[in-house]
Amino acid sequence: MARNFQKQPDALDEQLESSLGLRNVRVTVPTAIRKGEQANLYCNYELEDKERLYSIKWYKGKREFYRYTPQEQPSMKVFNTVSGVEVERSLSNESVVVIKSANVSGRFSCEVSADAPSFHTIIVSGDMEVIEPPVDKPSIVGMQTRYRPGDILRANCSSLNSKPAANLTWTINDMQVLLQQTRQYRPIKDESTGLETSILGINVMVSHSHFIKGKLKLKCEASIHQIYHESTERFLEEDRPRIMATGSSSGHNPNMFQSSVYDGELTDQGDRYLTMNGYKGKATDST
Repeated sequence: MARNFQKQPDALDEQLESSLGLRNVRVTVPTAIRKGEQANLYCNYELEDKERLYSIKWYKGKREFYRYTPQEQPSMKVFNTVSGVEVERSLSNESVVVIKSANVSGRFSCEVSADAPSFHTIIVSGDMEVIEPPVDKPSIVGMQTRYRPGDILRANCSSLNSKPAANLTWTINDMQVLLQQTRQYRPIKDESTGLETSILGINVMVSHSHFIKGKLKLKCEASIHQIYHESTERFLEEDRPRIMATGSSSGHNPNMFQSSVYDGELTDQGDRYLTMNGYKGKATDST
């Protein structure tokens, strides 16, 4: 008998399901998980008393890697068809599949089939992303240690070697910097490892209000989903004019053209910086 396959049920499907024995199929898959951690994939459903379960099948993409058929012996079957998906048999059963060491991202689907006479089948999917977080905290380079109101604060924050590239944000005194005061560069991918490096620049004119008791707190935060969150901060001092004994003061040129990795759109100078700091690849401005 032909089986009725359907994806995520809509309102009409739910009305149909109410007249059938199999309904309310739900999949719970981790949205994000660290590489190497155990991943639990849950598949729940409801069957009317007169109906029996025929099988539960799990797929990665279009490839089946797990099957549970209660009427067969053995009831559990594992197929080594997907690289990076290794099932922990002792912890897996009808409602959960346990992957020993998460190593591959993608779409995981659970197919639930009722037994005869309906053989009604529903497939529900969920996406899981395997995260490789950075080893180190984000780094801040390019700024001075002292600034006066009117100076331009330019710096770069970088987060090395992760998958996916970390999301970076700047804050000054714990207040997020405006988007137009930052410069986002395209992630730099290491072709040999697949890991990416993210870089975010900052370009802010310093005002007297930025200094609290003579100090400005500059912080860069790096995050990947809910899995990884680290930050680095630097305290910059207000450079106040000094009154000389003769009554004259030393001159000061505003830091309008400070040399840093931020300048020159990270071309030749930026590439040399990236090479010195372990990056591989070419830096380009995303704007």
